[in-house]
Amino acid sequence: MTLDGWLLVASAACFAAFLGLGYAVTRSKSLWQIDVRALAITGQATRLAALFTLSGRAFALAAVAIAAFVAIVALHGSLPTAAAICAAQVCSQGVCEFAKRRFARARPDDWIFHQELGFSYPSGHASTAALFFGSWLVYAAAYVPATAPIVVVLAAWIAGIDWSRMALGAHYATDVLGGTLFGCGWLTLLWAALLHFRTVHPN
Repeated sequence: MTLDGWLLVASAACFAAFLGLGYAVTRSKSLWQIDVRALAITGQATRLAALFTLSGRAFALAAVAIAAFVAIVALHGSLPTAAAICAAQVCSQGVCEFAKRRFARARPDDWIFHQELGFSYPSGHASTAALFFGSWLVYAAAYVPATAPIVVVLAAWIAGIDWSRMALGAHYATDVLGGTLFGCGWLTLLWAALLHFRTVHPN
């Protein structure tokens, strides 16, 4: 099987796990143990958590996208790939909002920094971290030379965004896990499409 084929299989597995987890946690009469234990980090390092959370909002993502486009132009990289990453992010968040309404899971009662509107599962921030920041990580690792520091920073930032949603009391751990699965489903689907249509080429 080709690489894009394996990525499609991975995408299907991520989406299936996302749906299965969502139905399981929203139909449970009590919180899962992982959610109960993760509540212990609520209120930790709230200023840092707020920074990570703000980096996952639209204005910050737009700034990152602009910086990425400028860097790609300077390095003679693939502008269609950059455009596809941004388009996938926008589309995925629309589907994420639909999923939130379908699962209709209430958010945690104790919130810090900003009271979030809407439902809890899946975490849109976790989805963004996996898809948007994850895509730039993949692009940098595979197609830009000498980018180890960038990859490390992006990986740490992805983890930081996920952690921040629980530290600020905005999501349960399973919301973050569900958002990560959802985002990874889009991530692997996006790169399967990019490879299939030869927008990018594996090294």
